[in-house]
Amino acid sequence: MGTLRRVLTHRPGHELRRLLPGNHADLLFDEIPWLEAAQAEHDRFTGLLRENGVDTVDLSSVLTAALAEPDVFRQVASAAVRSRHLGQALAASAHDLLESATAARRTELLLNGVTLGEVAAHSPRSVNSALGAKGRPADWFVLPPLVNSMFVRDSSSWIGDRYSANSMASRTRRPESLLLSAAADAAGARRIREREPLAPAAFEGGDLLLAGAGCVVIGVGERTTAAAAEQTAHSLLRSGLAAHVFAVLLPEGRQCMHLDTLMTMVDQESFLVSGVHRNQCHWFSLKLSADATVRADSLDDPFTALATALGLSGIRVIETGDDEFTMRREQWSDAANVLTLRPGTVIAYDRNTMANDRLSAAGITVLTIPSAELVRGRGGPHCLSCPLVRDPLTY
Repeated sequence: MGTLRRVLTHRPGHELRRLLPGNHADLLFDEIPWLEAAQAEHDRFTGLLRENGVDTVDLSSVLTAALAEPDVFRQVASAAVRSRHLGQALAASAHDLLESATAARRTELLLNGVTLGEVAAHSPRSVNSALGAKGRPADWFVLPPLVNSMFVRDSSSWIGDRYSANSMASRTRRPESLLLSAAADAAGARRIREREPLAPAAFEGGDLLLAGAGCVVIGVGERTTAAAAEQTAHSLLRSGLAAHVFAVLLPEGRQCMHLDTLMTMVDQESFLVSGVHRNQCHWFSLKLSADATVRADSLDDPFTALATALGLSGIRVIETGDDEFTMRREQWSDAANVLTLRPGTVIAYDRNTMANDRLSAAGITVLTIPSAELVRGRGGPHCLSCPLVRDPLTY
């Protein structure tokens, strides 16, 4: 993990105003954040990135550029309305609303969501006669708000100049991947799996750790299936994009939804690991058999195996703490989820004081950001960022 040069982010916007007491759980938020405070916290995050020489690319600008292309817009709009099973008349009205908007407004509509009342205001006659609109309240979402889009780590993954358009586990988040893949394709990016549609098996970017030296670690749990891990390992090993692939079976629990909630890399040989969950994870080495199928071999000493794959004499594990109550509390606020700017320097949430102190004691420079509102969606600085360009890691 070398120095971070360019990163994709998304400043939380009007989509968070769509969260209500009756829908926030379905939209994967534990609580309803205060938008203006969340934006201020995110601004501090991106400001810190820029202060450290990282070029930040905002999701909205990327989507607006892509949606200005007629072919890209038609692909995205058709897929978005088709996925909702709206019926012909209501789907046509929603599509017309998107088509009549500017590229910037299309981005807003797709991110913020579109209610039945908003579609009706645009096409009253069509909506009034649509069976799909009957019995629905005006605030029913014809297109759902993408309230998790600030967690840009998950919808796409990048290895070198290639990307994976991830198939999200939750139906709530699947449109995010559609938008990202359309934007990446429009920019001419190459997929890891060329000419393949989104993989049907669920895979999310928070479960992909690029450890360096052709070594990849994949988390398997709530958001990424074993089938998806095998598919990804097969593609990486066959293409030569990776020489070593490991899989980690994660424990169940909201605070363990991705690998990066339990473990992040902080320098060339050091990992910050949730002390509560370290021994609950089960590691496997994934290799190609003679018949090109993926074989999973259990690992009793995973960090030694990881060190060997990286060409290191050993791995330094920094646990998030030594007080179990504090570790559990801080793990709920993503203590192990930090973003490495360069080897030995990370961004972390300010609230995780014990984990941050452990990092500092280990010689890691910890830059903190406020987190009272951002954390309500269960995601840390690592989740808030999708690295696009990093320097190669040298040992």
